[in-house]
Amino acid sequence: MIFNKGNVAQMIYSRSAIKLTATAFIFILLTACGNDSGNGKKPVYVKPSIDYKGRYRKGHLRMPVSTDKNAMKNQNRSKYYYHTRGKYRHKK
Repeated sequence: MIFNKGNVAQMIYSRSAIKLTATAFIFILLTACGNDSGNGKKPVYVKPSIDYKGRYRKGHLRMPVSTDKNAMKNQNRSKYYYHTRGKYRHKK
């Protein structure tokens, strides 16, 4: 079989086109079949533990943060309260 420049260039082009198509197909397949969790918010299991007084704390599910528009504001307000005047404040 005799190869001339046109046939060789056409074979190289067709191989690279096939590789590119296969790579694109695999990429699309992997991204489409990835983590199908919807919005990605799932409850997280908090393991049972012992608190600082030695009492047993039961394990429970921690629900994801609310999508309410005031959720972050309320969370920050609560965090501020417990860091500044809360029950477990460190006395200087």
